[in-house]
This record gives sequence, C-alpha cells and structure tokens, in this order.
Amino acid sequence: MQGFTYILSLTSPIFLLIGLGFLVVRLGYLSRDAIRTFAWFVINFGLPAAMFKALSSRSFQDILHFDYLLIFGLGSLLSFAVLFVIARLRNKSLTECAMFGLGGSLSNSLMIGFPIIMQLFGEAALVPFALTLIVENFFILPLALALADTGQQRNEGFLRSLGAALPQLLKNPVVMSIGVGLVSALTGLQPPAFVNKAIDMLAVTVGGLALFTIGGMLVGLKPRGMLTDISVIVLGKLILHPLCIVLMILLMPPMPALFQSVALVLACMPMFSIYAVFGMRYGMDELCSAVLLPATLLAFVSINLMIWILDVGSAVG
Repeated sequence: MQGFTYILSLTSPIFLLIGLGFLVVRLGYLSRDAIRTFAWFVINFGLPAAMFKALSSRSFQDILHFDYLLIFGLGSLLSFAVLFVIARLRNKSLTECAMFGLGGSLSNSLMIGFPIIMQLFGEAALVPFALTLIVENFFILPLALALADTGQQRNEGFLRSLGAALPQLLKNPVVMSIGVGLVSALTGLQPPAFVNKAIDMLAVTVGGLALFTIGGMLVGLKPRGMLTDISVIVLGKLILHPLCIVLMILLMPPMPALFQSVALVLACMPMFSIYAVFGMRYGMDELCSAVLLPATLLAFVSINLMIWILDVGSAVG
C-alpha cells in the first residue's frame, strides 16, 4: 500500500503549479488578460490535440464503453437533481436551481482533471476521460442551460431551449476533436505523419499550462457573503458528486477498475472554471465567482482523500 506521503508527492506538484499561477498574477508579473489567452490556447488547441491523439490511436471497440457513460451520466444527473431540489426547497427560481445543479455536477475536467489523471494513470486514462467529456458536454451542460433559459422564459420552453443549446456545444473545439477522433478510430484513417507530429507537440503543452492558468484565474475572486449558498454548491460538488458516482458503481454492472478510479477522481474536482461566465449570463456572476475559490482550494483535500481511498482499496483487494 502506498502511503499518504507518496500520494501527496504525486498531487502536490499539481497544486504547486496552481499556486505559482496565482502568485505570478497576484504579484503583477502577468495580467488576467494574459491568463485568459493561455486558457484560450489550452481549450482551443492543446486539449483538442490531446483528445484526438488519445482516441485516434485506439480501436473503436476500446473507446465506446456504454457502462462508463451510464454510470458517470446517472451519477452526475443524481448530483444535479439533489442540488436542484435543495435550491428549490430554499425558494430559489428555476434558473437559480439549474445553476446550483450545474455547479454540483460538472467538474473542471479539462483544466484540472486532465493533468491529474495523466499524472496518476497515464494515457490509458484518456479513454474514460473523453467519455466523461461526452457526458458533461452532451448531457449535463445542455440540460442545465435549457432549464436556466426556461426559467428566464427564453425561447419557448424546455425542449426549444435544449435544442438551441446543443448546436453551440457542437462547435466547441474539444467536442469536435472527440468526434473527429472517434471517426478516425472507427475508419482507421489517420492524418499525414507531419500533421500527427504537430498534434503530438500541441498535446504535450496542456498539463502544466492548464494548471498554471487555473491559478491565475483565481486572483481577484472574493468568496464573501452568500455563505449558505456557497457551502451548498461546494459541498455538493466535492462530496455529493463523488458519492453519487460511488452509488452508481455499486448499483450498475462492474466496469474496469481504471475506469472506476478515473470517474471517482474526476468527480472530486471543483466545478468547471467558466462556471462564473454562465453565472453572468443569468445574473448570478457574484455567487458563481465566489464559489470557485473555496471549491478549488478544498479540492486539494477531496482529490487526495479519494486517491488515498482508491489506493487503500486496491491494496486490500
């Protein structure tokens, strides 16, 4: 059994990079605008390259695991529903309930999750990682946005709102890269060698830059006021979401141990970094921004604790 010190040796460099990004921006060496440029590069070039590389190099049968889609999808939906109901019981509007649910069910898989699972599990984890992105981008996010829009009486009801959200998500470079990677795996078609080399070079830039960028984006966030709302969303994301995934793993037919571990570690991540951007769209930018800082800081505990539990479980097994 690996000790907790060893686990910290794996995860501490990750949070050290987040801290470095925070300090560099906090001390004025880089502006927040520069950090946004880094984030744009990671999301639009680095991660799509890594996704395509991971998927196109495997057979289609190795990629499409419906058991993972079902377990992670239902677990995330359950976490969304519980946060939604809690917000409803506290007399929140439909839009506010949708944003509560979104904060408690959609992980920062891209900017924090990707470097961590690569550090822990290597390239074998990229298949369940890609499946996680499918759940998040084609299921949870459209559902939340459709409910939030319906609450503000946009479009003409839930189904119309859902239909309007999907085409926008299909334009996301990460989503597009997953689609192209799946087609490549299915057909066996590969880009020329020099293009593959360029993709490889882009893919290796992602990990450190993503973590550094997250740190810089935390500068200026002030989690003051709204203590109850912040606590509900943070606890929902870091505790309830992993527990819901555990429940689905126990209830559903077994899937590979690696896939279980990736699902649980990703569920322990804080909410995605542009949560505040969606909050701004619905007039909830103060709350959604305030949630990010404590969630990211406390994720150090939730992630390390989950890795320790998985390590103990594997040793016992």
